Amino acid sequence: MDELKETLAANLIRCRKRAGLTQAEVAEKINYSDKAVSKWERGEGLPDLAVLVRLADLYGVTLDYFVSAHEGEKTPVPDGKKRKLIAVLCSCGLVWLVATLIFVFLGLFEVQGKIWLAFVVAVPATFVLLTVFAALWSNRYAVFVAVTGLIWTIALAVFLSWEIAHVWMVFLAAVPLQVLAVFWFILRPQKTK
Repeated sequence: MDELKETLAANLIRCRKRAGLTQAEVAEKINYSDKAVSKWERGEGLPDLAVLVRLADLYGVTLDYFVSAHEGEKTPVPDGKKRKLIAVLCSCGLVWLVATLIFVFLGLFEVQGKIWLAFVVAVPATFVLLTVFAALWSNRYAVFVAVTGLIWTIALAVFLSWEIAHVWMVFLAAVPLQVLAVFWFILRPQKTK
């Protein structure tokens, strides 16, 4: 039984590190405490079958992978951080490609006005994407940073695009939104089990 615990612990650690996750992130994704994940990785306990199934889904491996020795073998799990970074960069690149195409077409057709606003609008659109990705990956710190960026870049886009008196007051409207975001971040309970 001790050999099974050691094998499982080594494989759990290998999969988690290869996925680029911390114990707390794994715990949040499977709705367990990070103490339980730590206990399993130290070989001091075994997760139940339902948890092993969730972990296998999370890491993209089979249940058999967890209980088999894999000395010197690379885990088949794709690098989680790299995969996430590529997804974010491709999505944000697409936003900026669209902004560039709009700018170029407006320039080619000699549209008068502030055609550079295509890039100004691309900034909040990028933060919308970052907010969505951070929420999908359950990273509350990244969600907070992305929402903060979204609030202030929308205010900046409005400030730069409208030519009315006292348009600077849009930044005053952003302050209570930022306060709400801070309260949401502080008061939102963390998932534990």
